[in-house]
Amino acid sequence: MTTTPSPLQDFPCSAADWLARLLSPECNATDHAAFEDWLAVSPQNVLDYAEAEHIQQLTGILKADPGLREVTPAPASHMSITRRKRTVHRSFAWAAALLLAVCGGLWLLADSRTTSSRSEYATEVGKQRHLDLPDGSTLLLDTNTRIQVSYEPAKRHVTLLSGQIQANVAHDGNRPFVVTSGIGSIRALGTVFQVKQLNDGTSVALLEGRVIVSTESGPHRDAIELRPMQELTYDAEGKLESPLTIEPDHAESWTQGRLVFKEERLADLIAEFNRYSSDQLVLSQSELGEIKVSGAFNASDQPALLSALREGWGLQAQSIGNNRIELSELQQ
Repeated sequence: MTTTPSPLQDFPCSAADWLARLLSPECNATDHAAFEDWLAVSPQNVLDYAEAEHIQQLTGILKADPGLREVTPAPASHMSITRRKRTVHRSFAWAAALLLAVCGGLWLLADSRTTSSRSEYATEVGKQRHLDLPDGSTLLLDTNTRIQVSYEPAKRHVTLLSGQIQANVAHDGNRPFVVTSGIGSIRALGTVFQVKQLNDGTSVALLEGRVIVSTESGPHRDAIELRPMQELTYDAEGKLESPLTIEPDHAESWTQGRLVFKEERLADLIAEFNRYSSDQLVLSQSELGEIKVSGAFNASDQPALLSALREGWGLQAQSIGNNRIELSELQQ
């Protein structure tokens, strides 16, 4: 006796087919593993899949627009000749709207008729905040962070305006979770990752699951898939750097109020600590910024840091007014 093979028995070979497979209720762990293998074959696969998701989201927004649903043609069998003529025009309107959505969709995203709920959240200097989202996802906002959260028909969207967040994403195969920062975006289904705005770009660290980091500059679009315990940065022009391996303790330290440094520049340490305090540290000489520093520090305990720098690296601290503390070499 022969059995008909399941339609999911053979794995897809295109981005569009993989998107359909992953959205299928029959999708299982084997499919997800095969999908990971397909992404790893070529960077172009990652780019193609990011584009397929993008088009799927725009199409979902289009279908949810009540204004556009009004131009959907009714069955021809119930129409007079006059109504059929009107329907032809309506059909062209529907096709034109769909074409605009697929090719760009920017007007849909800005259209006030699009169903979405947008909220803004922020933290003060030296404070952190846990945020529970309606879909079961959670966000941790670091010090001096500002975000916008919107829930749209085809995606869950967080815009990082400043600072740093960690997202613990609840799985929803029909609505990817997207974080936008600068010129790039990070797409996830169910995962834990961090996004931080830098002076000249954005860093993304993946703790669990998978994310696709993509940037778009003019007609060019680049994308890279991150694997757990990897981090990458992209600059203001959208250039993606190669992923680097990170250590769990280092990546998660700030979520516990600690800052961990391993042979890192003093200038970088000071820049990080200054995010947590209104009293800003400055260097008396720029050369001091190249000193290598290692250690684990309480992000809110600036006096303990100054004591460690004095004992371990021979640096003294002196207030110079305007909420500034200057670090210089100890005088012999």
